Amino acid sequence: MIFKKKETPVENEPVGTEAENPFIEAAEVLVEMEQNGELPEAFDLVEATQDRAFAELLSEFEPKAAVRIYVAEKRADEAENSVKTRMSEQARSRSALPKSQRGDRAVAPAPDYMSMSKEAFSALERQYRNAAHNGKRVHI
Repeated sequence: MIFKKKETPVENEPVGTEAENPFIEAAEVLVEMEQNGELPEAFDLVEATQDRAFAELLSEFEPKAAVRIYVAEKRADEAENSVKTRMSEQARSRSALPKSQRGDRAVAPAPDYMSMSKEAFSALERQYRNAAHNGKRVHI
């Protein structure tokens, strides 16, 4: 529903009164703002006139303020939706990370060399030398 600027009434033509439509003055101001290029780029007059929230803003504020508030609320809603989308994408990407295949196995404790007997230490030393000699990686 696009509001058109009121022209001079023709005789015998009924003129809408403020009691019939409380938005007549607001519509005239909005049309004038549109013609003068005073409406923000993000503001779609056709969409706004069909939105109940904009009608409520017009009943509470003057048209220029209602337009600014409406545009600000639209931007805030878009920003909120953008953040929600980005957060859900991050959550999905984090859940897609590879997980450990052997999470149930405990880490073997490191041997306590100071409390080992001389024989046990010599046996462990031989074991490490043989492994290194065979080309295996030895973690001490």
